[in-house]
Amino acid sequence: IRYKILMSCLIMAIIPAVIVSTYGIYSTTKALQLNSLREQDTKISLLNSQIDSILSVVKSDLLYFRDSSTMRELIGAMTSSNNSFQALETARIRLSEDFFKFSKQRDIYYQLSFLSKYGKEIVKVKRDNGQSKIITELEDKKGRYYVNKTLVLNRDEVMVSNIDLNRSNGEIEEPNHAVIRYGTPIFDKFNRLQGIIIFSVSANKFLNILDGSDNKDETLLMVDSDGYYLFNSDEKKLWGSSRDKNTGERLQKDLPLLGNKIIGLKTPTTFYDGDNIINVKLVGNGVDSYSNLGYMISYLPKDSIFYPSIKAREFYIIFTFITLVLTIFFALIIAKKITRPIANLTKAAYDMSKGDIEKPVEIEGNDEVNNLALSLERLRRSVKILMAKYTS
Repeated sequence: IRYKILMSCLIMAIIPAVIVSTYGIYSTTKALQLNSLREQDTKISLLNSQIDSILSVVKSDLLYFRDSSTMRELIGAMTSSNNSFQALETARIRLSEDFFKFSKQRDIYYQLSFLSKYGKEIVKVKRDNGQSKIITELEDKKGRYYVNKTLVLNRDEVMVSNIDLNRSNGEIEEPNHAVIRYGTPIFDKFNRLQGIIIFSVSANKFLNILDGSDNKDETLLMVDSDGYYLFNSDEKKLWGSSRDKNTGERLQKDLPLLGNKIIGLKTPTTFYDGDNIINVKLVGNGVDSYSNLGYMISYLPKDSIFYPSIKAREFYIIFTFITLVLTIFFALIIAKKITRPIANLTKAAYDMSKGDIEKPVEIEGNDEVNNLALSLERLRRSVKILMAKYTS
């Protein structure tokens, strides 16, 4: 009986415990894993939104200056045969002052410049170390790829360059300063091309945002559309394209399989390579939706993402083990309590069968076993009386 009670208690405890633990492990693991993946996606989406927010105003700023009165005045002075050199210089100074005031207010721009249709700078304002200044030492930008791309545009079209390192007189500036150039052509009233506006956005603005989003478990990268690193914790790998330091360092070189999967993607994608969960977002340029500046890549080790679920699984295993131990403990106590009186009655009946009718039967409790003990005690007394009667 004791064995049967113990087994019944164990079965009654094990089945619910296993069901609850199995469901708990499954549901909690799934919820925690989804939550980890959602956090990763939310973080990289937020960083992407911050970049998009910075770049979203550039096109409107560019077109505003294209149509501004000071720009129209300068174009008029450049095309009129009646205007003197003094009138041209006055118009140029006024546009420089407008650029200067705007640069002080809009700190996302590293340089604002107006170039002739031959690629020579006419007006240039630069913001460096938080200070804006009008540059008088103007350069010839003829042949630069972003100049050539802007010169062939139609009215209202906007050129967006790659993210690359700014150059001065053909040499990469030191310290390095990453920029994105936005340009649009300027036409006179006869629809003749007279020049271009180039606004250089400081890419350091949002690259610093990425640098401030450190996570000891997460690896965060940003690459351009060709896979060259724009952001990497290892600075030696940055700016490997031929436009910049020409080191050849790129995503495809370090991670060939992953790099080839990412480059050319047109939509946000999540990969699983067996060891890492890789989240990829396209970085928009703020102007159009059919081209992008590159890719933001976040990858987390599988163990890091699944760590909370592993801890939850351990909890449920420990919970099940403790439940079973407590069940065995209490089942033994209950079984012993139930079977001890029965064992005593069994011994008493055995003793009576051997002729020992002097020892009273122990009576405990007030349940069915107690009633059986009372009956056995009455039987003992009856037997004792009968034996006394027949032996006298």
